[in-house]
Amino acid sequence: MTKRMFMGSLFAALLTGMSATASAGDIASMQPVGFSADGKVFAFQEFGMKDGKIPYSDTFFINTDTGENLEDTPYHLELTDKDADLSKARRQNLTAARKQMDKYDLLTNPGLIAAFNPPTELGSPMKTIRYTTLAADGPARGAYTLLLGDVQVPTPDTCKGASHVVGFALQLIEKEGAPNRQLVHEDKAIPDDRGCPVEYRMGGALVYQPASGKPVHIALILALSASPDGRNGRWIAVPVHP
Repeated sequence: MTKRMFMGSLFAALLTGMSATASAGDIASMQPVGFSADGKVFAFQEFGMKDGKIPYSDTFFINTDTGENLEDTPYHLELTDKDADLSKARRQNLTAARKQMDKYDLLTNPGLIAAFNPPTELGSPMKTIRYTTLAADGPARGAYTLLLGDVQVPTPDTCKGASHVVGFALQLIEKEGAPNRQLVHEDKAIPDDRGCPVEYRMGGALVYQPASGKPVHIALILALSASPDGRNGRWIAVPVHP
């Protein structure tokens, strides 16, 4: 097994383990799918057990220029039949998404897993992640640091009973080893599919270098919402263009 394959498997295992080790609530697991050759599309699969009993799976396709989902995506699946399990939900969801995956040849371009930051890691920073990228023709390049912060946004109608609902802002504060101030994203409102988030964590970073053009970074952010049984977690992929 190559080092790259090992790191990819380890990263997936850690992210998958987030839900397996949670004692309450539903913190979704996620698995990166890959990039289009030009870096303009990134996809990932999110999955878990809703209410502890309903297996679900979503496959997201992100336009890395705009940060928005591609039209008619994500592909969402929940299984309520008696013999349903998570494996069945994931397989059926990926089958539904396969046409889009093949259209953009995503499995050919996995990108580089530059960093991961699972909440199960003791002492893991919640709001920052620092990483470097590998040059094909030499040593590692300078470091990058992403900083996550909360922003106040209007409380959605569906969250009126919840307290302290917040959005997030993401900044690139270090670029190639030098101080930097680049606002990558700032919420103006909470999207309907995010729930009622009360906290955000940095979960990881991926980097993809197209054959021509600038590299694309992806910040993986875990949005945590309060629920009677604990906290629910859903993943957000934010494109970063240093």
